Amino acid sequence: MAQKILSHTITHLTAASLVAFGVFVCVYPHIFSSFSWIVNYAVQLMLAFLIGGLVFLFFKQPRLTFVSFGGCLLLCFYLKFSIKNNSIERWRNSILKQHQPNDERVHLNAAQFNLTNSSTPEEMVEALRASGADLLSIHEVTPGWSQWLQDSLSDVYPHHHTMVDLGIFGMSIFSRYPLSSVDTFYYQEIPNLRVCIQKDGTDLCLISVHTEPALNDYSLRRLEGQLETLAGQISRMDMPLMVLGDFNAVSWSKELQQFMDNTGLLESRSGFMDRQRSFWDVPVDHIFHSPKLGCADFVNFSDREGRHLGIMAAFQINPLAKHVKKTAQ
Repeated sequence: MAQKILSHTITHLTAASLVAFGVFVCVYPHIFSSFSWIVNYAVQLMLAFLIGGLVFLFFKQPRLTFVSFGGCLLLCFYLKFSIKNNSIERWRNSILKQHQPNDERVHLNAAQFNLTNSSTPEEMVEALRASGADLLSIHEVTPGWSQWLQDSLSDVYPHHHTMVDLGIFGMSIFSRYPLSSVDTFYYQEIPNLRVCIQKDGTDLCLISVHTEPALNDYSLRRLEGQLETLAGQISRMDMPLMVLGDFNAVSWSKELQQFMDNTGLLESRSGFMDRQRSFWDVPVDHIFHSPKLGCADFVNFSDREGRHLGIMAAFQINPLAKHVKKTAQ
């Protein structure tokens, strides 16, 4: 009997330790840098704790049920308060839009794709053309891809700028509208591409960003340094802005939350379901936008086999309201 009690106690302590470790690593990933990747799967881990709690409840294991549900609850609170969500504001804007039949706002769709996500060039080009985006940000563009994209997209996107790279930092911008300015700023050797366009008399700016994966303390510091450099550039800009790319960090990570705090940018994904994204995919590509832009929709693109290809956000801005605000000031 004593041996059985000891065995149950060890089982309960082991389960509680594993749950506590999973929650602790998600909340404080920098303490255990070797396991910091677990924070990317915080949502999946939360659901695993929920399912585990239901299983233990079915088999009448009250202690293990309490431990599993407790881990699920803690991760719920962590995700709730780690993600800035302006879905209520978007809902209010949608209600107001229904009462404004003469919609004079400027509408723009911006998309982000990574070429390495597709199995074939033809499939990627088909997805790019079918996206319906006004602006395309395309990453990991090699010299071979550069010519292929130009030949395949120029009839739909006559305006473009490309920076090729044999590694991961090649990027292209394809636009339906003329590029009024193009420039590049660097964090060490990592480029960030900035372009501006004008649509219906409104100036808009887009910054395409690709960061290194934060696999250890060194690469994590480089990620933080690149985001700080990016925030410094954004602070000097006053026009409506989109920042999109592969950030190699999830929305609830400390790095991206600090980046949004420093810049005042909003996350396009917040408030929208990640449609067409696999349960196991980690959302590390993002489209941030300034408050001057309202995000009306967010879409994920996948290939026929369910592989994630890219994302797109639909934006709107009211140039008349902007003019009135400036006049009042």
